[in-house]
Amino acid sequence: MNLKLLTPVTALLLLACNTAAADDSNLGPNPSFEQAEAEGFVADDWKTREGIQVERITDGGRTGEACVRFSDDSTDKGQMLECRRIPARPGGNYTASAWLRTSDSCRPGVYLNFYDLNGRRIEHRYERTKGSPADWQKVVVQQTAPESAWEVAVAIYSYVSDVGVFEADDAELTVTGGDEPGAPGLTRAEAGDKPPYDIGQRRELFVDDFLIDGMSGGIERRLHHPDPREVVLKLDQPWEGQTSAYFATVRDGERVLMYYRGQVAPGSDGQVCCLAESRDGIHFKRVNAGLFEYEGSKENNIVWKGVGAHNFTPFLDSNPDAVAAERFKAVGYSHHGRGLGIFTSPDGIHWRELLDHPAITNGAFDSQNLAFWDPLRECYVDFHRKGRNGVRDIMTCTSKDFRTWSEPVFLEYSDTRLEHLYTNGIQRYGRAPHLYIGFPARFVPGRIKVEGREPPGVSDAILISSRDGLHFQRWSNAFIRPSTEPEVWTDRNNYPAWGLIETGPEELSIYWTEHYRHPGMRLRRGAIRKDGFVSLQSAGKVGEALTRPLLITGDSMEVNYATDATGWIRFELCKADGTPIECFTLYDSETLFGNQLQHTVVWRGGSLSGLNEQSIRLRIRMENADLYSLRFVK
Repeated sequence: MNLKLLTPVTALLLLACNTAAADDSNLGPNPSFEQAEAEGFVADDWKTREGIQVERITDGGRTGEACVRFSDDSTDKGQMLECRRIPARPGGNYTASAWLRTSDSCRPGVYLNFYDLNGRRIEHRYERTKGSPADWQKVVVQQTAPESAWEVAVAIYSYVSDVGVFEADDAELTVTGGDEPGAPGLTRAEAGDKPPYDIGQRRELFVDDFLIDGMSGGIERRLHHPDPREVVLKLDQPWEGQTSAYFATVRDGERVLMYYRGQVAPGSDGQVCCLAESRDGIHFKRVNAGLFEYEGSKENNIVWKGVGAHNFTPFLDSNPDAVAAERFKAVGYSHHGRGLGIFTSPDGIHWRELLDHPAITNGAFDSQNLAFWDPLRECYVDFHRKGRNGVRDIMTCTSKDFRTWSEPVFLEYSDTRLEHLYTNGIQRYGRAPHLYIGFPARFVPGRIKVEGREPPGVSDAILISSRDGLHFQRWSNAFIRPSTEPEVWTDRNNYPAWGLIETGPEELSIYWTEHYRHPGMRLRRGAIRKDGFVSLQSAGKVGEALTRPLLITGDSMEVNYATDATGWIRFELCKADGTPIECFTLYDSETLFGNQLQHTVVWRGGSLSGLNEQSIRLRIRMENADLYSLRFVK
């Protein structure tokens, strides 16, 4: 059975755009019942419950042509005619009224109803006519909106057992004071001074602060962490060992290749590069390469041997001009001098060093250095190690042909922390390829957690991101935190493999090392939600974020989000100065709750195509919710 998830707004997006004014203007929709175009309704924006007959008559109301008539001929039935609910201002002083008349002995009334987030009536107040007025009599009721009120409505009521015919007209609903609807105590986020951004149809994450121009209330950017899953590879073969390192994943069609370092003999010449393969990114088997002999047999998964194997890091070349013989490429220590050599392969198994000299020489390189084809910059990009200011750091350079490289430069960071970044793990993020993300292993060399353990040092992994490959923002708290096992609180553990692998419709997998220099050296898989590295999060308190001005392309907006059972998110499109755009306000937005990687946001204003030529901002208000990404689409 296919179950369609609904939100409370589905049945409400029928008629007019909403308002949440805080003055003495009449907020009640169609107050004199003059409009009646909606099929199945007594009048536009008014609906009845099951009960006695209510009809709209047009032979003269109190002020116009129309009014409504209740015909109550039953002692066991009543009726409530209620206007469309509008956003309530918590703490606001509301006044509801309507004009009523009757030629019978009945005493109808006026209700002021308040509803919570889930549509449950949480408070009401009513007043009845004084006597049974033959002429029009105004009935007024007043009440302060409770803090948990989300919506308010005025209603006209025919009481059970109160038999008679009466007419009603000119309903009114006003408010003075009160807080932002759905957000008691919240101050609206103010527009900053960031310049407009042509977002087009790019998916935007919140790994950096680029998109957000203002925040208020209980909202923040929250770093998330991969959920540790199974061990995918135990390094228990005699040519692998307790110092296996520098794992790299490569997606090649339906297979996932995993390259890593092993050790068959002491020294650099005894290091080997090994290869395992998987069809799902979870279950790996060693490839029987049959290339290099170990203890008299070539029945092993060694694909390179010698100094280059120390940090051999392959990638699948996505350059459309790449020749078949160089479909795979790699960087590693050169066998022809100090520096990084470049390697090629037609199949990821049979490799050769391409040049008779190192291609990149400005660097330290005793790390997992890497390179890949960057389709947006249309060049190969390298990231490798060099020391700076007493810590291990990262340099970058580029090449058009993979052979000749520009002079390397250091990355620049938005903070001034001095940290040892042992690896870098930088890559283009496939679901948002304009973003670079990286997972450097962060090494703290002086710390000892396990008494008597040598060499000293502990490690974790952090998240970094960039939009140009040079300027990076870094998170100070760990993306991969060591577990409770003592064996991962020793040196050079928790080092991420390079690459993210899609292992399900909702998840990405990242891998990291455990038990380095211990028996049982292994590689663990972790899973994280797609786009789920960082979210806009509001937990326990309503919060709001406002984006920089955006130039959009498309007619709708998709979001990746999750809420608690009590959580919600609303969206508003604003002018560049932060004022709401009619029919796209927070109160024209659906109240979104649930957990979906792809959801199209609904406003009463409908299509966004009319806003494509404008500079707009997006206001996001939420409680007990996470927003992971958004994009505008056609």
